[in-house]
Amino acid sequence: MPTRRSIAAVGDVCSHLCWSGVPSHFFEAASRAGFATDPLRIDLGQLHWPRRCWNLKQLLLGRGHGGFQYSARFLELIEAQVPADLLEGEVISFNQHFPRATSVVRGGGSLNHYIDAPFAALATGRGLQLELPAAVVEGALALERNNYAASDRVITMARWAAEVAVEECGVAPGKVHVILPGANLDLPEGWEFPIRKERAGRERDFTLGFVGKDWKRKGLPLVVSLRNELERRGWKCRVLVIGEAPPELRNTRGVGYAGYVDKEKESRRFLELLSSCDLGCLFSEREALGISTLEFLRAGVPVAGFDHEGMADTIPPDAGFRFGAGSTVESMANRLEEYLQNEADQANYVNRARQWSGLVTWERCVREFQELWETGRVADPVQPWKGLIDR
Repeated sequence: MPTRRSIAAVGDVCSHLCWSGVPSHFFEAASRAGFATDPLRIDLGQLHWPRRCWNLKQLLLGRGHGGFQYSARFLELIEAQVPADLLEGEVISFNQHFPRATSVVRGGGSLNHYIDAPFAALATGRGLQLELPAAVVEGALALERNNYAASDRVITMARWAAEVAVEECGVAPGKVHVILPGANLDLPEGWEFPIRKERAGRERDFTLGFVGKDWKRKGLPLVVSLRNELERRGWKCRVLVIGEAPPELRNTRGVGYAGYVDKEKESRRFLELLSSCDLGCLFSEREALGISTLEFLRAGVPVAGFDHEGMADTIPPDAGFRFGAGSTVESMANRLEEYLQNEADQANYVNRARQWSGLVTWERCVREFQELWETGRVADPVQPWKGLIDR
């Protein structure tokens, strides 16, 4: 009888609203491949009043505000929604704390993790800034270490997170693995990449694309400054924003604002917007991974970003620009100006981005999971930071 293998997240794994759609895309690909059998469908709407009561109690006891999702009460309530028979098989969780390893082991099953960043990193401001009471952080750190110690595998989406898992969470190196996730973007049947238009920056705008809700952390002001510098040097340039932006940036000259696009209901429009860009940009102050760069690559668009944390793993040197985190706008503009002066370089970057398109998929990600489960390792993992050499 095939192994019953469920996919877990804090929320409904079948919903594309759950953690930006990452668990749902993984489950859909894993289900098609016969690798996963069940999604955990947690209804967080049931926790509205328990959350309010817990927060009130914390305030009355002088323990600060926030952190309910890391509390024992929260975990008890969402674990109660999990059918008991699912804990008898394998669980692959996208969360550091749910389900608790003790609950899975008690049910007779085994636990595995697939995470973008350990909580230990988030608690210290790496990957994403968290502001929580000290006691909540202490308890969450202890639970994370216990979960990893009792799990079969801890799989991270980027190298830096794997290093943190070993060095700060005490995970045995032999059970830590890195597998690049896929882009949350499916190409429709019969899709063909658009014909590349030449003379970017001269006869038409060189379009810098930006996707994101957390516009400040993801570096939209820097992208706009880069556009302004290129224009100052005489190049035609614009920024296309898909997601959120404050009024002062939406109304800035040279900025086109597409607003929020529902990738599930407006998938074709989202793909067409990405494809209209010349360069997908992600200049985050902190970034656990950077799914938007993978989405641009899936659309066949070269990318640019800082080469630190998760972004360092999603920007291929043969189809993207990797900048040091302390780079000035002027030095970045220098590199892009050289690029705009060379049509052959632009054609090469686009051609390679289109080659990367077929590699940054959830189907490929699941194949690497299957290989890891079957052999204990992934012989030839997709690693964008190495480029397309030998692929």
